[in-house]
This record gives sequence, C-alpha cells and structure tokens, in this order.
Amino acid sequence: MSPRLMAQVAVLAAVYVVLGQVVRFIPNPMVPGAIVALNMVVVVIAGMLLGPAAGASVGLIGTLVNALSPAGNPFEWAAIVPHAVMGFVAGLAGQRHLILGALTIIVGHALNIVAFILVGLIPASQVAVTIFSVGLLAEVVIDVVVILAAVPLLRPVVRAGPPSR
Repeated sequence: MSPRLMAQVAVLAAVYVVLGQVVRFIPNPMVPGAIVALNMVVVVIAGMLLGPAAGASVGLIGTLVNALSPAGNPFEWAAIVPHAVMGFVAGLAGQRHLILGALTIIVGHALNIVAFILVGLIPASQVAVTIFSVGLLAEVVIDVVVILAAVPLLRPVVRAGPPSR
C-alpha cells in the first residue's frame, strides 16, 4: 500500500468514526433502539474508490476505532468483520459498476444481521418481523442514494494526483 493510499484509508476511517459519533443520535424510526447507520456508506465508498484492500481496511479500522469510542456498543463490535468484508466486496464490485457497487451495502447489512444473531444481540425471529424489515429497507435505500451521489463526486478528487510544481 502506497503512502498516499494509506493516508486516504486513514482519512476515510476517520470519517467513518466521526459520522459514527453523529449517527448514534439519529434513531431509525422503524426499529426501536436502532440507529440509521449512515457511516456504513463510508466503507462502501472507500472500496469503490480505492479498491478491495482499502475498502476492507477502512471497514476494519473505522469500525474498530468507533467500537472503542463513546459511540461504541456491542453492535459496533459485532460489525467489525462484516464491515471489513463489505468494504472488500464493494472494492471488487464497485470499481467498474456504480450501481452494483452501491448495492454492496446490502452485504454489510446482511452480514451485520447474521453477526448480531450469532452473538445474541437480536433474536432470529426479529428479522422476520415486518417493522424490522421495513426499517432495514429504508436504511438501505438511504445508503444507496448517498453512495450513488457521493462516488461520482469524489472519484475525480481521489484520482487526482498530488499538485504539480
């Protein structure tokens, strides 16, 4: 990993953490006690713009640091590996196809649910409940719209090299 790519990963991981501090105050209106985890989009955006390894690194580092922060909770700890996988998949799918890349947010949400069930944070029966599904669908739609807007705007910035002298 080049120094420039490491710096970009560090910046995006920091953005994930900063957003994590903000979104902890945004409740998901469909799922009591849940938040709209908009910071997950940073991981997908990182993978789409910087590639699979960088996406996985942003997911791993950003989620780990956020878990250690005041926003940390058992859900954030359980999401570390799912977010790393999501960033990797976004890097594979999203560097060539914008919509497919944006839809990799679904991978993160699905893996989060599996992890939350496995560690006992939510019962499996809650996934089938309509209100939970509607809340998750609403969050996915918001996430996809943000990703579809952000990636084209950020791509020229990421691709631009250092200023020439």
